[in-house]
Amino acid sequence: MFKIKRSTLSFVMLFLLGIIWGSSFLFIKYTVLSLKPVTAVFLRMIVAALCLFIYTKIKSIQIPIKKKDIINYITIAILGNVFPFFLVSWAEVSINTNVTGIIMGLMPITTVFLAYFFVKEEKINIYTFIGIFLGFLGLFFLLEIITNKNNNSLPEIAVVIGTISFAIATVYTRKIPNFNPLYILTGSTYFACLILIPFVIFFDDPLNISATNQSIIFAIILGVLNTAIGGLIFFKLIKLSGAAFTSTVNFITPFVAVVWGYIFLQEYLNFNQIVGFIFILIGIYLVKKSTNA
Repeated sequence: MFKIKRSTLSFVMLFLLGIIWGSSFLFIKYTVLSLKPVTAVFLRMIVAALCLFIYTKIKSIQIPIKKKDIINYITIAILGNVFPFFLVSWAEVSINTNVTGIIMGLMPITTVFLAYFFVKEEKINIYTFIGIFLGFLGLFFLLEIITNKNNNSLPEIAVVIGTISFAIATVYTRKIPNFNPLYILTGSTYFACLILIPFVIFFDDPLNISATNQSIIFAIILGVLNTAIGGLIFFKLIKLSGAAFTSTVNFITPFVAVVWGYIFLQEYLNFNQIVGFIFILIGIYLVKKSTNA
């Protein structure tokens, strides 16, 4: 019987995850063409919740619902799902997917930076410091703050805030005793749906939603592929090869976002954005080098 080497399987899963998550920015763009951002996120989370419910039932996995678990689910639902997903969806109404993907690539740098202040075990060495500096310098170039060419950076700033929110959620998970990724993924997805209901009712008309089939289909794809399947692959890969190896997916997702944006939407990066992209990638590399040392 043909067997795949453990290392080969790890790299296949890593690149598959990078393609899945890197594609999410293109899919989000298609969903918000006719769906309001809050409704697009709600549909995405409902579909993801259904997929995870089916998966846990098939695997006979019982999601704990003690008070401390519920607090963790709600916290991650807000910081890791509702808030960043909405901000990215809202931003992509007006900005390119490649820029969004590159900014979100700052997540590991932001996580390490925040962890230094809130996680006792986190240390910053010279590589980390330079990596963080280059990452944020790249962000300034990406937003074109240095050249003063961008007069309206609000959508990009929204993505930055979403990235910080993701990073806070990641740091928060490090403080959870006996952290179980599948429990958190599933529980937070359930609560994200509940949290979004009043916002959908207030900001949209759920009984009279006008949207193209394309937007609805891509919202469903986001729920199934990018949230549910992507999340499961992510945690399976951590179990198979460790967190350090899995975190290198952050090198792949921005490239995928840029390539898909160019192929499907004819999006281009200008000189300043390319410089910012390079600085961010070098920054991620240095931060990863320091955390793996």
